Amino acid sequence: MKLNRIGTRFVHSVVAFAVVFSASTELRAQAPQPWGHYAEHSFKEGDHEHKYMVFVPAAYRSDKPTPTIMFLHGAGERGNENRMQLANGLAPFVQARSKTFPFLVVYPQADFGEGRILDTWNGDQPGGRQALAALEDAQKRYNVDTKRVVLTGWSMGGYGVWNLGMAEPQRWSALIPISGGGDPGKVAALKDVPVWAFHGANDSLIKADSGRATADALKDAGGKVTYTELTDGSHDVSAETYGDDALVRWMLDPKNAPTVLGTSKITPLNAVNVPFVPALEISHAVGLRLGNEVLDALSYSIPHTISPDLLTGRLDDMFDSTVASGRQFSIRFGGISYTGQLERVATRGYGKDRLLVQLGVRNITVTIGGTSVTGARHSAQAGPIAIRIGQQYPVWFNLELTPYIADKRIRMRLIGASFQIPNDNWSVSQPAGVSVHGFGMTQEAVVSGLTNGLYGAKGRIENAVVSIAPRIVQEIEKSLTLPDTSASVAKLWPLPVYPPRIVGWPQQITTDEHGISLVIGATVGSLEPYGPHKPLKQVSETAISTAQLPTDKLMHVVIAPNVLEPLTQLLVDSNQVKLDLLDIPEPAFAKLAGRDTLLDIIPDLKQYGDALQVRSTMRFLKPISITNPKQAAATDGSKPVEFQMPEVQVTVSIKTSSDQTKWQPCAVFNLNLSEQVTAKLEKPAHDLRVINLDLLPASKVTGSGQLADGYDAKNKDLLSDKYVEQFGAAWSTYSSKLNDASTEIPDLTIGLSKLRMSDMKWDLPTIDATYHLARIKLTNLSKEPVIYQTKSPTSPWGPEITLKPEGTHEFEIPYPLTYRRVLPTGPEIYTLNVGSNSEFRTPVTGGVPRLFTARRPPREAAKPIGTTSSN
Repeated sequence: MKLNRIGTRFVHSVVAFAVVFSASTELRAQAPQPWGHYAEHSFKEGDHEHKYMVFVPAAYRSDKPTPTIMFLHGAGERGNENRMQLANGLAPFVQARSKTFPFLVVYPQADFGEGRILDTWNGDQPGGRQALAALEDAQKRYNVDTKRVVLTGWSMGGYGVWNLGMAEPQRWSALIPISGGGDPGKVAALKDVPVWAFHGANDSLIKADSGRATADALKDAGGKVTYTELTDGSHDVSAETYGDDALVRWMLDPKNAPTVLGTSKITPLNAVNVPFVPALEISHAVGLRLGNEVLDALSYSIPHTISPDLLTGRLDDMFDSTVASGRQFSIRFGGISYTGQLERVATRGYGKDRLLVQLGVRNITVTIGGTSVTGARHSAQAGPIAIRIGQQYPVWFNLELTPYIADKRIRMRLIGASFQIPNDNWSVSQPAGVSVHGFGMTQEAVVSGLTNGLYGAKGRIENAVVSIAPRIVQEIEKSLTLPDTSASVAKLWPLPVYPPRIVGWPQQITTDEHGISLVIGATVGSLEPYGPHKPLKQVSETAISTAQLPTDKLMHVVIAPNVLEPLTQLLVDSNQVKLDLLDIPEPAFAKLAGRDTLLDIIPDLKQYGDALQVRSTMRFLKPISITNPKQAAATDGSKPVEFQMPEVQVTVSIKTSSDQTKWQPCAVFNLNLSEQVTAKLEKPAHDLRVINLDLLPASKVTGSGQLADGYDAKNKDLLSDKYVEQFGAAWSTYSSKLNDASTEIPDLTIGLSKLRMSDMKWDLPTIDATYHLARIKLTNLSKEPVIYQTKSPTSPWGPEITLKPEGTHEFEIPYPLTYRRVLPTGPEIYTLNVGSNSEFRTPVTGGVPRLFTARRPPREAAKPIGTTSSN
């Protein structure tokens, strides 16, 4: 149910359509394609044409039955453009396996119906009927192995898997519902169908209780069901499921019990390019402070992120003149090229608008392709000469820069550059292929003269190297792009609706003697990228400035929570914040939307008798805002904030006969909701940071109601106060169940380094999150001391270190640490990544203590870090 993680172009659709499309059911032998591809198809239902997509595997042959999957997408991918169902869920992981994926995959798309979201794919609903019709149409076009058809889906599609599976259980060889639930009372229909269901334990949109209860009911009915609840999973667990080859293997042979999921995951590749259409521009949305301590740590990773061509290029020809034996000679050094290795980078702010970037370079080779010496009656030609710099240790190339912003990019103005070659760290080779012309001109004299002359011209060589500084600055600028924040926004998005796509851009930058301060604006993509495009809306209420940012040497991410207001306004304008009360996973809302309750609240409805059907639809008419509460409910001294949701409108609609096609609004209730929240950063493990949002017992619901315009009531009574009271009770019950929800805060990975959140101050108008360099931790849980050595990627092995039983060693370093220990069976050598948490334990099979990934209860059992190797 998300609009995120979408990017690359839709591939091969035209070619696939031409190759695969056939209106006839005749099947002919067909040579396999070198890779899988997508084909677009459609079928007619009355006067309506419905489109769907098919992934055709590389090994597909029209004379051989092919196992098939039908994927049901989430609510965020509804529409009519026949593309969005490929944006999330299964398709990106199929695309990543395009050459080897063994299944045909059918992708129907549901449109924006007026019914419940979670019932969209039901067999008795238009979406469910169209999905089955798409599958049947695909079976006419392709040789589908009807005995191996897997039904899977995510979120709204997860509910569809359960419900469509129950409607026609004979169709499916297996079901894989993800982040969804079904009707436990009807699930016995699936007792003969293998099911592997998944849910994230931290799913705040569809609670894991929904999936667990459905799976438990099937198990009680004698079904072949496996339920996997992912400990750290949120609502979107596509990577953990569809990205795991173990699931693919099980789909091919679901008669056997599922194996556990593996540890390695497939990296998704976007199967379709959904256009990013700017809809909202938020000025000064986020502040970023990069103190010198953090810059120093991150500098170790920069050589791994900058283009390897940074120190490769050509120099202009060099000209010189000299006098030998009373004769004047002109010298031309031509065809000059250079190569070098960037070993270290040091970056730091050292004053107002001044940034020092130091490049530690070594193994620089300046090659002079050819040298000509010309005099009145004498001349000489020489072949290549190699000038080698930094063979012994790195030589520093210093750049003094002023950062600024232009065209929403970080730019660097070169103020000064310097490069000095130490006398003991460079050499000049003798020229090759020397030829001379003229009496008394010897090869030995030319070789000696050129070599000594270049040694004497060290200053000119240094200047020549300095001349490439502008090009280096340009290469540095290319690497200064903000990362894609879609995944982070999706993970941290606090609302039970679809997160928008957001692109950040630098807006303001300053430096001081302790670091760099950066302010970032945000462009938000339209939630209707294929619909009519509205003018770009610009807001600047957030207004974070560099003057508001901390000026210490650490890293801070400063967010203005009031960005939530323009973001949710975008959702309101797109009519995205709309939900049937029955789709809220809380029985109290189902009761509120039920006939008995509404007959009591709206007495006029009693006249319709048993023919009456009712539905309640909630939508937000105004955006959500965050403020400091006037009266805080927290009792532990923490500072809560208040979420205000003004003008939440619930419309009660009815049908009074079986032949009535449209719902008629009969009553409207306008509600104002508020909720107080405190946020706490918790550190349950060395390598885990979690933000817990605690909802305080101060939720408040006020409002009023009236009969809907156009509804002709015989009984004008409306118990609005009673409805508001019951809605408030339902909301309070629902909120209290979310109180145990937590959000894992991922480390920030930059090259080889990781930054980990260490503190968070929730103090409006800003939230300030502080990050430190993530440490490498070793703990000895055995009963004997452990003696080991360590080294950096470029250093020799250090002295032996002893770690006593129950002791801990921590290393605050910005690069991976290589560990070595001598065992009776040979050396044990591992590379420990920045931020990792490892422990020495005695294996269950006995023997000497070994190094394992640290346990993080209640996760799965720890496993060995890797394969032991030796030097």
